[in-house]
Formats: sequence, structure tokens, C-alpha cells
Amino acid sequence: MSLPRPGAGMDVLCSKAAALTLVAVFAAFPVSVALANSLMALTLLLLLPRVFRHGTRCVDASILKNPVAWPVFCLAAYILLAATWSPAEWIDIGGYFKKYLKFLLLPIFITLLFEKKTRVLCWKAFALAMLFTLVSTWLNVWISIPWSRTDNQGFGVDHTVFKDYISQGIMMAFFVCLCAYWAIRAHSRKAAVGWWLVAALGAASILFLSAGRTGYLSLLFSTLVFGIFFVGARIKKVLGILVGALAVLTVAFLVSPQFQHRSMQAWEEARSSSLSTVTSVGARVEVWRFVVKNSSERSLLGAGTASYPVLAQNYFKDPQFCATVCPHPHNQFLLFFFELGLVGLVLFFWLLFVIVRQAFRYPRAHRALMLSFVAVLVTSNMTHSSFWLSTESHFFILMMALLMASAGSRRAVQSPGAAADAPAQSPP
Repeated sequence: MSLPRPGAGMDVLCSKAAALTLVAVFAAFPVSVALANSLMALTLLLLLPRVFRHGTRCVDASILKNPVAWPVFCLAAYILLAATWSPAEWIDIGGYFKKYLKFLLLPIFITLLFEKKTRVLCWKAFALAMLFTLVSTWLNVWISIPWSRTDNQGFGVDHTVFKDYISQGIMMAFFVCLCAYWAIRAHSRKAAVGWWLVAALGAASILFLSAGRTGYLSLLFSTLVFGIFFVGARIKKVLGILVGALAVLTVAFLVSPQFQHRSMQAWEEARSSSLSTVTSVGARVEVWRFVVKNSSERSLLGAGTASYPVLAQNYFKDPQFCATVCPHPHNQFLLFFFELGLVGLVLFFWLLFVIVRQAFRYPRAHRALMLSFVAVLVTSNMTHSSFWLSTESHFFILMMALLMASAGSRRAVQSPGAAADAPAQSPP
């Protein structure tokens, strides 16, 4: 008879506590970055006893079998390497390391999400946070909400509750797809109707109660991707989805003053962009021009980690314009290309590719949900430096871990009809 190893019980207890703390992170990050950071730190602290006892042996070998592990490790390693030829000060480079640290936390989060019951709790925690955000957004139309960052009752104005309308918009867009997923998989008609209603209210909150154009685009592309990949190769249904999406978009444009104004404003800003006037879309156009002019000599390896702010300040002389575009280029793909070159961009695309490839190993509802997440990720990172910014990087890293945590299961891959690897078998 073998005796239990000394301290084994403490390892199990700390691991379970860390997993539950990670569940709390999923409830916290949509509403409070500070709380989410504190809970993340606590999660890592709870894993320290295991690290001290076992050293590198505490790393589960299955983590390296997860498809995202190697792209994440290689991207993080190249970010470190690119710091050696960067013109930035080391204190600024350290700030970038802190921002991209969550790439290395992704495999740790995956190890804590191996158990399906933990993943289900995380989905429920995220859903509760988004439901709270959604209810608060709608209530803010009629009454003043103490915890809301906006206080402007009535329609036709922005009603963002937490952080900013970009981050709330992209998270709500994915939540709409998640509600559609749960509606499809619901065990009763009442539950299905309930989740479809929540999805409709979430979509309406983006189109009518938000000023975020990234939210509009994320909602459009994520729902289109979800619908198209859910129906599969049935051409008539795909055409029906496209026509329906166009009809809904047209009605929303005609009915929503906010949607109409922000869309027309984007076109005008792009058409009249210049270095003398600071506008949201115009600034992005000028950043593209800057990157094209200043990356030709270093397109392969990039200018180095944290180099963008240094070189942007030499190019954008107007203080007001520089304050908008010099910290980051409002486009993660451009940021990686400028600082890490084609090598870094390929590594980032590798990460996206393995998520897409994994999605096609699951049943179509789960596949549609994963690909809708990728659609939100690509849309957000085309209009914002999402992995450079706190709330958005929390969302993408944590959701990536949650969606990919079951990828090491061979049984899940070999049994496409099974529901074992779906985020949840029933609505929370």
C-alpha cells in the first residue's frame, strides 16, 4: 500500500482554490480591471506552493499538447528577443512586457480549466457579468445608475456602463453569439426563447445605446460568422442569413440616430483625414501612412519591442495629434508588424490559425461560437490595439483559454457529435 505524498493534499487544495479564483476573474473582468488583476494575482499566488514543491515538474505535460501553447510561447519569446534591438528605454520596454505577460499566463489558465465543471462555472460567471452590464445599460436609458460611467438618460446617446464603449461593445457582441449558442442548445422552448430575447437585447444595446463603431462591426461580423458556420454548406440558408443581416442592418441604420451618425461620421473622417485635424478614423488613416513609410527597411524583424511610441513621436509633431496616436496605433496587427516585423505577425496569425483549426473539430454549434469569437478578435484588433489594452486583452486571453482548454481531449476531437467539449450543455 502506497502512502500519500506529504503535502499532496495541500497541492490539491491550492489548485482547487486557484481554479475557483479564476472563475471569479471571469465575473470580474467585464466590470472592473482592478478587481480582475487582483484576482489574477491571487490565482497565481495559490499556485506558488505547488511550484515551490515540484519546480518544473508541476507543469502538466498535456499543456504542451494544447494547440495554442507553442504559438503563444514563440510569440512571447520573440517579444523578448525583439527588445534587444529596440530604440526604446528599458523602463518602457518593461511596460510592454507587463502588457504582453498575459500571453504566458494563457497556458496556466488552461491547466486550471481542464475540468469541465470549472469551465461551465467560468461561462456562467462571464454570463452573469454581461447580464449585469446589459441590464444596467438599459436601465441607464431611464434612470441614473451610480456605477455607470455615463449619466445621460434617453435614446440617441451613449450608455456605456463600464470602461469604454469599445471594450463593452466587443464583449457584448460575443455575448450575443453566446446567448444564441445557448438558445440553440436549450432543453426547453422557454429557455430557448429566453436566451434569444437576451441576445436581441444585447444586439440592440450595441446598435442603439452605444457610440462604439467597433461594437457595430464586431456584432455584424460575429453574428454573420456564427450563422453561416452553424448552417454549414446549405446555400439557401446562407443566402437567407446574408439577406436577413442586410435587412436588420438597414433597419438599424434608419432607426438608430446613434448608429447613423457614427457611420456617416466615420466615412467623412476617413475622406478628410490629415495631420492637422484629430479625428478617430482620420488618425487611424494617418497611422497606416506612417507605418507604410517607416517599416520598409525593417519589415522582416520589426523595429523592436516598444519602438512604436519612440518613432511615432518623431513623426507626429502636433502635440494633440501625437497624444492620440503615439501611445499605440489603434491596430494590433499594425503594432505587431511595426515592432515585430513579418516574423511577429506570422506568429500572431499562427495563434489565430490554431483556434480556427480547432473549431472545425467540434460540432457545428460549438464551431460557430469559436469562429464568432475569432471574428470579434480580428475586428477588434483591426480597429484597436486590443492585446496592448487591459480590458480587451483580459477578454481575449481569458476567452481563448476557456475555448481552447478542452482541445487536448482526444475523445472530444474523435467524437464530433458529443457535447462534452461544448461550453455548457444547458443555460446557466
